[in-house]
Parts: sequence; C-alpha cells; structure tokens
Amino acid sequence: MSLCSSRWRYGFAVGALLWATGCAQQQRVRDEAQALLRDGRYENAAAVLQEGLARHPESASLRSGLLSARNEALARLLVEATTARAAGRLDDAVAVLQRARAFDTTGRRVLELLQELDVERRQRSALAEAEMLVAAGKVDEATRQVTQALRDNPRQPDLLALQRQLELKRRQARHAAGVGRLAESRPISLDFRDANLRQVLELVTRHSGVNFIFDKDVATDIRVTTNLRSIRVQDAIDLLAATHRLATKVIDPQTVLIYPNTPEKQREHQEQVLRVFYLASADAKGAAAFLRSMLRLRDPFVDERANMLALRESADTIELAERLIALYDTQEPEVLLELEVIEVRSSRLTDLGIRFPDTIGLTPLPPAGAAGLTLGNLRGIGEDRVGVSVAGLLLSLRREVGDFNTLANPRIRARNREKASVLIGDKVPIVTATTGQGGFVSDSVNYLDVGLKLAIEPTVYADDEVGIRVNLEVSSLGREVRTSSGSLAFQVGTRNTSTALRLRDGETQLLAGLISREERTNSNRVPGLGDLPVAGRLFSSQRDETQRTELVLAITPRIIRNVRKPDASETELWVGTEAATRLRPWGAQLPPTDGAPPSAGNTGDRLGSAPMATWNAGPVASPAADSAPRLTARWQGPSSVRVGETFEALLELDSSAGLRGLPMQLRLPAENIEVLAVEEGEYFRRDGQPTSFTQAKEAGGLQVGILRNQAEPARGRATVLRLKLKARKAGAAELAVASMAPVVLGGPVPSFLVPAPLNIFVRE
Repeated sequence: MSLCSSRWRYGFAVGALLWATGCAQQQRVRDEAQALLRDGRYENAAAVLQEGLARHPESASLRSGLLSARNEALARLLVEATTARAAGRLDDAVAVLQRARAFDTTGRRVLELLQELDVERRQRSALAEAEMLVAAGKVDEATRQVTQALRDNPRQPDLLALQRQLELKRRQARHAAGVGRLAESRPISLDFRDANLRQVLELVTRHSGVNFIFDKDVATDIRVTTNLRSIRVQDAIDLLAATHRLATKVIDPQTVLIYPNTPEKQREHQEQVLRVFYLASADAKGAAAFLRSMLRLRDPFVDERANMLALRESADTIELAERLIALYDTQEPEVLLELEVIEVRSSRLTDLGIRFPDTIGLTPLPPAGAAGLTLGNLRGIGEDRVGVSVAGLLLSLRREVGDFNTLANPRIRARNREKASVLIGDKVPIVTATTGQGGFVSDSVNYLDVGLKLAIEPTVYADDEVGIRVNLEVSSLGREVRTSSGSLAFQVGTRNTSTALRLRDGETQLLAGLISREERTNSNRVPGLGDLPVAGRLFSSQRDETQRTELVLAITPRIIRNVRKPDASETELWVGTEAATRLRPWGAQLPPTDGAPPSAGNTGDRLGSAPMATWNAGPVASPAADSAPRLTARWQGPSSVRVGETFEALLELDSSAGLRGLPMQLRLPAENIEVLAVEEGEYFRRDGQPTSFTQAKEAGGLQVGILRNQAEPARGRATVLRLKLKARKAGAAELAVASMAPVVLGGPVPSFLVPAPLNIFVRE
C-alpha cells in the first residue's frame, strides 16, 4: 500500500511539473508575440504563435492569442493603408494591403480595398490627362475623359470638381455664342458732328447690312457728335447707345433693337434666365445676401431645407452670379486639435526627531474588593491606590517622496469658428432637501462637473494658420459641507485659464505656469530643552510636508481641410457700369477685332457739316512687328544636385508690356524633390508697390497668383518667383510652367511661350 501511494505521489508531482513548465512556455510564446506586434513585425508574431501552437496543439490560450494577433495585425495594417491612401501614396498603400492579405481570413475586405485603389489609380491618371487637355485648350476631349473616368467611381471628388469647372466653361462658351453678336466684324471709323442718330445708323445699315429697330419711346431728335477710328460695329453701336441713355438688344446677327435704358424697358425687352444654385458648403441665406449686395437683382428664392437659391435675371447678371457663387461656396475649413493635458504633482514628507511623553495621567483606584470609588473609600487613597499613565518615548524616522502625472490626450476635430468641449472627470451629485407643507420632504439632485473641462474655438485662416480660443478649468473635490437643513455640498478647488493663440499648422504651443505650492511645518518640542540651538533636536520632533502641483497644456493644430485662396484672376472681376452690369475683360478692354477684311473700302455719304463713316480695308492697325509687346520667361537653377542638398530655382520674367499680375500653374517633381518654400520675386514689388501673392498646392503641381494691389503696370526684367527646394531621391527631375495668364494694363496681351523646363539630375 505504501509503495502504490509513493508512486502515485511521484506521478502527480511529475505531471504538475510538466504542466507548470508547459504553461510557462506558452506564456513566454505569447509575450514574445506581443513584443513583435508592438514593433510592427506582424508576420513574425503570427509565425511564433503558430510554432507554439504546433508544440502545444491543445493550448486554448495560444489558439486565442493567434486569432487576436491576426485581427490586431489586420486592423493596424488597414489603418496604415488608409493613411497612405489619404496622403496620396497609393504604391505604399498597395504594399501594405498585400501584407494584410495574409491576415484576412475571408480575403474579401482586402481585395475590395485593392480594387478601390486600382480604380483610384486609373482615375488619378485620367485626371492628370484631363488637366493637360484643359491646359491645351481641348475642353471637349477633357470632358469626355472625365466622364469616362467617373464611370468607375462617380464620387471621386477631384474629377467631380474638374467636371463642374468644365461644365461651367462650356456653359459660358454657349452663353457667349448665344449672346447676340453681329455677323459684321469689320472695323469701322465714324466722324460725325451734330448729326441725327437715326441718320447715322441708317448710314451704318447702308454699308454693313445691319438693321435697326427703334422702340416707340426712343426720341427722334437725338443729336450725335462722335469721332471713332477702327472700332467694331457692335462696339460703336453700344457706345452710341450708352452715351444717350439707350440700350441695345441683338435680335439676330443682322438685327439690333434700340430702346430707352429704363427699368421698365429693361423688363420689357431684356431676356431672362432662370438659374438654380445648390450650395455644397455655404449657407443659402448668406449667399443670397451676398448677391444682393454685389448685384442689382430681385430677391432670390431661398430654400433653407435644400440649401438652394434660385435667380431670375438677365444672362449677364446670371453669369456674374455664377462667378460670385463659385467664390462664395467654398468648403468649410476643419482642423484636428491634438491636446495633451499633464498634471504634475509632487509631494515630500519628512518626519524626524524624538517625541517625548507630553502628558502624565493620574487615576484613583478603588480598594480591593470594591466595585468602584465612593466618598468613603476616597479617604484612604495613598500611593498604592493611584494609577499613573505615561505616553511612551517615540523615535520618528520617516521620509516619503511621491510623484504623480495625470495625463489626458484627447483629439478633437472641429469646424471653423465652431466651439468644441472636453470633460474628463465626474459628475458629483448635490442633494438638496426641501420641506413642504405638512412636513413633506422632497430631495432634488443637481450634478456638479468636477475634473478637467476644456473649451476651444478654432478659426482657420487661409495662410495655414489657426487662431484658437482656449478655456481650461481643472477642479478637484474637497471636503463635504452639510448645512443645518441636511443638504449636502462640497468644497471645490479650481484652477482655470483663458487665452487666445495663433499657431501655424503643426506648431505646438505649451501653456504652463498654473502652479499651486503648499508647505507645512509642524514641530513637537520639550519645553525649554527643545528650544536649544543645536541640542534642541534631541528633545524635539519635526514634520515638514511640501506639495507642489503644476498644470501643463500642449496644443497642436492639424489642418485637415482649409479654404482655397483664389488667385488674383479669380477674385477681381470687371463688371461694367452700374447702369449696364455685365462681365467685362480685364481692365474693361474691348476684345481685338478678328473679322476678315472686306474686299474693298467704302465711304459713306456726308451728313451735317463734316460727317464721315468709313470701313477699313483690313484689320485694326497695329504697331510694327519689331515693336510688338513681348514676354519671355526662363528658369535659372543648378543642372545637378546631391541627395539631401538644398538649392534654389528662380523664374525670371522679361516683358516690354505693362503687366499687373501673372497667375500661373507649375508642375513639380514631388517624387524626388521637396518644395520647402515658394516666395515672390521682386518683379511686381519694384518701386515699393504692394502685391497680393497666393499659392495653392494641388496634385503634382502648384497654383501661384501674383497681382499688384494698385492698377500700375510693371515692365522690364527681374525674378518673378523663387523656389527653395531639397533633393530627396536620386534620379531625373523637371521643373516646368504648365500655363501662364499675364494680366495686362493699357495694351494688348503680348505673345509668349511658356519657358522651357528646368532639368535637374539628382545624384547620390
């Protein structure tokens, strides 16, 4: 019996040892896998768990650990792929998803994302081709390219934005073609003094074939004095009508209606266009107020439910309204605020010394056998019937050090000028008792917020800066306070700060200095002896306690979406006169004549003392070819740089024409050259003139706009743009100007070609 018992004990011990060893090995495998997961080595973590499961196939902990590791790896890789996709790094996103396929048990989720990336890659390629077609003036081909690309994903935002721009251009082109233009485009010269308007126009009809219809309210005795040279027929008619408070309407390419320029006649003769605007970001009521203040129009219809407004105005007014709505209806800026709140508390406690007895107690004792003290047995009290109590001698050797960090790290995504708040703490109930008639008692509970309360209001500016109003309050619960009526209240300690900041995108600002410091010293001394200068420490005990608390707030704004700052060519519109509002070319210049010259010149009959109407035998006279305005641009920069080197590229401009501004689009090699800064040159800033300089990043390029604030031209040769660049990767790179649109003052637009690209070779 004893032998069997000993064998059983031995077997049990061996089994327990093996079980404990197996558990330790399994835990070690899980710890190693967790360390690999933290380092981002997901495949190695899964391999370690699979090897451990092969050695211990019955282990439920390893099996569950493998499943959780796969799920965690898949989730992290999907987040990494999404981040790379949002940043435009599609190749990196595809590589990450290829890693994630090993952890996707169904395979559908990763496969769908890969298909979406393939579609997005094709759409981005189609977008680049469409933008090149637009730059080349092939609007119809670009429209077909965008329409074909949107079939794969109808919600691609960049393609939709380009499609809207192309539709707007085509509609404006149709409007320009539909707006009455006379077929006669030859230039005319008119020289009349005190001639009748109807006779002047009759002479124009005789030589041009343009017919005129007069409203019944047009006066018949209007006299005209004019001296015009080489001007379009339609422009001449418009000038004659405008100077005599008349308006014109082209019925067909050879017929013009002339009527008084009064509101009643405008309503009678002017064609109306009905246009409905569905706003994406702006408020419809605000847009209606904006249009009413800029244009003379009827009250628009506003539907707040659909965020829509409708106009019924002339075609010229509708065209202006479209341009203004495009500037007004911009995306609402958003910012991600990374907050870090740290409360640092430190405490120091020192209790040193000898604590002597400070009290002696004498207690009378009853005699033996008595139940207690009486007046009778008090007479016999002596030394044996008096009890003495003396506190013991206490030596204090105590030192305490405490450091505490309370950390909160919230991230808040907020819209522009919208308040956001964070509360990290507790809601403490405050009970109030109310006694009514008849002794009825009712309790009411109110909640008090105690903890960390943070209120912020960001304002996003167009120059990638964020203004932030911050209100921070940190409260802590103190002792209870109970009133005479039984109500319960609390003493609350509070520290708060309020400030306004303006930070750049990604800049971190620390707010500190909310410090509370409390020092206490308590000493227990023997009278007389404890007050001695040095030896007094032997007859005293001292307790020193210090507590220090500091509150630190770190705030970092990350702009997610900012308002696009339009360039100068978009924000400055020439709209004619107040009486005749319509979209005009830059500087209100009339377009050059482009009609074919007639076969022979004609001379009109003479009217009045010295009237004359002549048709030019050719186009409008222009200066000689050698004196024609010219504009040239060229790049200046190194032909080769090393990886990691910082360098500059300059764009020089040489123009004999008077320029006020220059919007342009640049193509930049983002794959191997990083743009550190884009600065305006001195071309438009010469003579101390202030300018407006704008820049906007886009896929594969940069939009730049420069405009002099005052309408004074700039000429000559100087640097117009300065780029600070850094070489990132070896290979060939090319800086190029995709398009230029010079803004000219006081003359025709000069002929020009975009400068040749600057080719840079980045070497190791």
